[in-house]
Parts: sequence; structure tokens; C-alpha cells
Amino acid sequence: MAEQEVRRAMLRNIDVDLLRSFVTVAELRSFTRAAAALFRSQSTVSTQIRRLEELAGQTLLQRSPQEVLLTRAGEQFLGYARRIVALHDEALDVINAQSVSGRVRLAVMDDYATIVLPETLARFTRSHPDVELEVTTGFTRDLLNSLGEEFDLVLATQRAGDGRGEVLRREPTLWACSDRDAFILEEPLQLALLKAPNMFREWALDALNEAGLRWRILFSSSSIGAVEAVAASGAALTVVKAGTARPGLQLLGPEHGLPLLPASEIALHQAPGRPSAAVAAMSVFLAEALQDEVAMAAPSSASGGNEGAR
Repeated sequence: MAEQEVRRAMLRNIDVDLLRSFVTVAELRSFTRAAAALFRSQSTVSTQIRRLEELAGQTLLQRSPQEVLLTRAGEQFLGYARRIVALHDEALDVINAQSVSGRVRLAVMDDYATIVLPETLARFTRSHPDVELEVTTGFTRDLLNSLGEEFDLVLATQRAGDGRGEVLRREPTLWACSDRDAFILEEPLQLALLKAPNMFREWALDALNEAGLRWRILFSSSSIGAVEAVAASGAALTVVKAGTARPGLQLLGPEHGLPLLPASEIALHQAPGRPSAAVAAMSVFLAEALQDEVAMAAPSSASGGNEGAR
């Protein structure tokens, strides 16, 4: 009885970070994808969930190599956790909001626009209601060529150590294939890659040629989602950022007989000249939201073992 009273007292002071991690894992059904969205390591997110379950005295998530599911207690708790996190963020946004107006033309890589940034951009529009935000997606090379003319800011992928822009985080660049079966290296390697000119395509082909491995491009597209879907189907091998790879992929590296790929970094590029107040506000907002103090570890597969599917 005394133990239950202590637990109830502790539950009155749950860290919002624990709730945020729980909500993210529950929504993405994956510890690996949640870790990427939260800019935390997978082990940190797992520890946070265990801590929350200890405080609640309930198992909130069922883990398996294929997916993560909510328990009955988790389903009941999720709605409350969402509301608490949303109110917490809204309160901070109101406090920190400045009276800024104007227009921001932001260009972003497609995978970050669909996986990483939606909630961040929603928070910015709520906290800066007088700023007109225009977001364009595309390939880094094309977007950077239009910086200053069509775009005020470009969030880009580049080779680690490139030296350009404000580096916000680092991500391993890995090979990936379907997680349905164990990977077997057979030549010629069937590849699904983005259309040229594309940095990841160039890295992949250069690495395979240098390693003396034969290859064939089975599928080529301007859509990251389409390329990753073909790889997840089992038809081909592709190249991904570890933090944004879609479900259904296992991540591969030198331990699977494949050549090492250059590391990626995510950098924010600003148009030359003095930025407007709106552009400066967006730049600071993105930097604070996306900066990752520790590079994500590269898992050997997207399933994350007993930590649940990505």
C-alpha cells in the first residue's frame, strides 16, 4: 500500500521528456524512428520508456522485432500524454514568441520534410502567426543552386566535413534492403537509386566500383519514398540516411560485405546578405529544434533487435 502511494506521488511529476518519447514511439510504432525524430539515441529512448513504465507501474508498449504496439494501459495513457506534451509546447511557444512578420522561403530535402520537420514547422507557425512560410522540397544540389534567388534558407544533406552552412546534425549513410530475409551479397547487385545527379547515387556507385563489385540499376526515381519502397519490397539494394529510412528496411554496412559509405551531415544554408527578422527567427528555430549533440549510432538492422521495429 505504501509503495502504491509513493508511485502515485511520483506520477504527479512525470518529466515531459518521458511523455514525449512515449508519444513518439507510440505514433511511429518504432524505437529507431522515434529516436531519429527526437534526435536521441535508441538506447536513450528505450531507457526513457522503461522509466515511464516503472513510474506508471504498467507495461505501456509491447515490443517485438517487427513492430511496437500499445498495451491496453498504453492506449488509455496515450491521449493524456499527447495533451500534456501539446500544452507544454504551446506554453513555451507563447512565452518565446516574438512579434515578427514577413515571409520565409524554406527549401528542404524530401525525407526531412515528410518525416522529421512537420511538427517543428507546425510549432513555428503557431508561435509566429504573422510569418508567411513557404516550403519547397527537392534534391539538395538543385535547392542550393537557387539559394538567394528562390529560397532564403536551405536545409541540405552534404558530405560530413564539407565545411558549408551551419551543421545541425550528423547521420550515418548506410546501405539498406528488405528486412524480410537475411541479406546475401550476390553479384550483380540490383540497385534502387535516386535519379542523377544525386549525391547518394554517386557515393553508392563510386564505392561499389572501388570495391570491385558488379552492379545493375534496377530502379531509378526522383522520389525517395519510391526508391525506398522498392528496396523494402526485396527487389533491390539502396542507400539511406540511418535516421529517416522507412519501415521494412534493414540497414547494412561493411559487416555485410558492402563498402563503407561517406557520412552525411545536415546543414542549414542561409542566403547571402543580412536576413530579415522572419528569416532569422526561422533559422534560430530550426537550429534549436534540430541540433543533435551526439551523432546517431548506426544500427546493424532497422529492427533494432528486442527494442522494436524502426
